[in-house]
Amino acid sequence: MLKQSWLTFIVLLAMNFAAFAGIDADTIPKPYEHNRSRAALFSAIIPGSGQIYNEIGYRKVSQKKHRAWWKVPIIYGGLGACGYYFYENNKWANLSRQEWLERDANESLSYYDIRFNGLSKDQLIGGSDAANFIGYDQFARRRDIFTFAFIGVWGLSVIEAYVDAHFVSFDVSEDLSLRTYPTLIGGRNPGISLQLNFN
Repeated sequence: MLKQSWLTFIVLLAMNFAAFAGIDADTIPKPYEHNRSRAALFSAIIPGSGQIYNEIGYRKVSQKKHRAWWKVPIIYGGLGACGYYFYENNKWANLSRQEWLERDANESLSYYDIRFNGLSKDQLIGGSDAANFIGYDQFARRRDIFTFAFIGVWGLSVIEAYVDAHFVSFDVSEDLSLRTYPTLIGGRNPGISLQLNFN
């Protein structure tokens, strides 16, 4: 029994040395390492640039088929929509406020827009269902919502760039390495140790 264990130990040791004989550590190509923090920083400075940085990283890894460039139009579409609705609601909130201030000072009608004709001062602030005019309060509330939505879309683009950067250099190929080498189990019994590397 002891002879068989030592024989197994010596055979496995010889196989291990034979498998790695002639391989120089300097000749093994280093895998591409993608900088995750840089992707998030780029996307925080200029929206979508982190996704473009990830796209460049994907193209440096031969077995990757995922593409990140298509997310950039979605990001700018979301930012553009939030910016447009912020602008429109801010414009109408300011016009309603200016109209109310002019009427409060001069007690006359419609200085700024034809939509204000027939609206009372209270309707300029609270809105009027009959005139389909929502008033300053609603315009200001919607403006604030779209401000936070703009910041949210930008923040999501940063988070998405950072998360996607983890997958650029993550190896999902079937080329996994399994190494066997002799070892002592419990400090005195020879055995076989298996090491599975996920690169």
